[in-house]
Amino acid sequence: MAYTSLEEQEINEIKNFWKENGKTIIVSVIIAIAGVFGWRYWQSYQLSQHHQLSDQYQQVIYEFRQDPAAQKDNLAEFIAQNGKSGYAALALFEQAKTAVEKQDFSQAETALKQALNNAPDEIFASIAALRLANVQFQQKDFDGALVSLNLVKDTSWDSRKQILNGDILLAKGDKAGAKAAYQQAQKNASALEQQWLQVRLNNL
Repeated sequence: MAYTSLEEQEINEIKNFWKENGKTIIVSVIIAIAGVFGWRYWQSYQLSQHHQLSDQYQQVIYEFRQDPAAQKDNLAEFIAQNGKSGYAALALFEQAKTAVEKQDFSQAETALKQALNNAPDEIFASIAALRLANVQFQQKDFDGALVSLNLVKDTSWDSRKQILNGDILLAKGDKAGAKAAYQQAQKNASALEQQWLQVRLNNL
């Protein structure tokens, strides 16, 4: 088959382009393919690690609930190994909950401060701060509880935050401040929280 001069020129241009850029194109394609497979492998690896950590957490918590005293060191080791992960924070919440059930508010405070300092994100930090404020309130550390409440940044906890804020201010003798906090809490309170708030406001 005979080519026209224009077609031959186009073919020659393609040959020259491929000669000059062929290796670069091949390498780029290989890198792109490797990147896709590498990303999929990384996602698969991360998912596998997440499942393993989840299983480990479930086992550690189950054993701790059966015998907190005997499993205290195992729980502490799990927390230390997993640093600023959500699972470490959850383990600390469990430790604090068990301490509160035993009226050991000092131990609960220690666990919640650790959870707050090592929280992986604002949500965990807000939960830790709110629970810490509750524990400090139980210990009559009202000023410390107010400081902890200021660390609750996740807005989904605003009503609980303001309810506790009101309770603390009321305990300090500040009825006007307590009333303002309760009224602020009413803006985003659930139906049950509204009932709590109305009782508190009626008793002021």
